[in-house]
Amino acid sequence: MFLWPAHDPQTMILETERLTLRPMRRADAPALFAILGDPEAMRFWDRPAIARLAVVEDMVTEQLEWVAQGICRYWTVWQGGDALGSVDLSLIRGRGAELGILVRRDCWGQGFAGEAVGAVMAHGFGPMELLRVRARIHAENRAAARLLLRAGFALEERRADFPLPGGGVRPCEVYLRLARDRSTAKNGA
Repeated sequence: MFLWPAHDPQTMILETERLTLRPMRRADAPALFAILGDPEAMRFWDRPAIARLAVVEDMVTEQLEWVAQGICRYWTVWQGGDALGSVDLSLIRGRGAELGILVRRDCWGQGFAGEAVGAVMAHGFGPMELLRVRARIHAENRAAARLLLRAGFALEERRADFPLPGGGVRPCEVYLRLARDRSTAKNGA
């Protein structure tokens, strides 16, 4: 199994024209709670909006443990002193990973998600030497589908019955981007 060592904060800080992606810290929990607690922002996630800050604090602690184990990388997306969201490469194994992104609702439609994904993909295919990245979205999340296509992903699979944590199923789409596909991305993603 191909595992990455715990992150080095100096090499994990990613910058774009407007954003700084900084390795997630426990102190980011209140800013992330503003997103994770928003039912509209969480509409396409596999869990409902989170009602208590303590749950987000526990989630961040768990995610930081996964980072220390080398199986995930989590960044908080900042514009100046304002946290706009988070992006991650999770389930890192076999030179592949899964991409996840969450952006605060008042920041939707401004290109922040694409910019953050572009920085993370460059890091994943560059210093991390990943060969493939997948992203799973809920089928009705057309904005995420457009984002992934602009970032050079291709639709790999549609599933009508993707199992959700806690039970139930939901239609999902899985997108794939290979390292050799880097030149197909728009806007440097």
